[in-house]
Amino acid sequence: MDDERDIIAGWMAREIVPHERAVRLWLARHWRHVDAEDVIQEAYCRIANLASIDHIENPAGYFRRTVRAVATDLMRRAGVLNFTSLSQNEWSTVKDNEPLPDRVIEAGQELRRLDGLLSKLSDTCRRIIELRRIEGLSRKETAERLGLTENEVKNDLVRGLQKVMRTIAEQDADMSGCEQAAIEQKVEAIGKRRPH
Repeated sequence: MDDERDIIAGWMAREIVPHERAVRLWLARHWRHVDAEDVIQEAYCRIANLASIDHIENPAGYFRRTVRAVATDLMRRAGVLNFTSLSQNEWSTVKDNEPLPDRVIEAGQELRRLDGLLSKLSDTCRRIIELRRIEGLSRKETAERLGLTENEVKNDLVRGLQKVMRTIAEQDADMSGCEQAAIEQKVEAIGKRRPH
């Protein structure tokens, strides 16, 4: 039990305490009716009394949410019925590590595009690319799994990647002379690189 407390205390010192100044300023601007010192100390107590910190992915955000919950509780206990919550502007300063929705959409589109390009390859070539580049298997492991020689795996991987890269380049490029040369260099570079 003491080991877990020591782990949480060390984690708080590294991940929570450095954000105290910013949280104090935020409290002073938006929660003028609460004692910032009391709120922060109560937030520290709540976090220190957690059974585990494994579920916390964004310590700064967790600290801010805990401080907000403490401030809200103090206002309720004091009988203040009409206190303002976070405005839209205030929420915009809360950091979230999740990608933006447009990035998620773009990534999904690119994944579907790549999947479509891979589906145009032979089954063996597609499987080799999936095993080597997506699952991270070695050339030897891929060869054993597919019943091929390592040389066949290497050649099919290079040919498949060249075909995919060429198609992507052709779809994306304006195909001006300079761009065409750059595309050809990239495609050739894939063939010269020795996949492990």
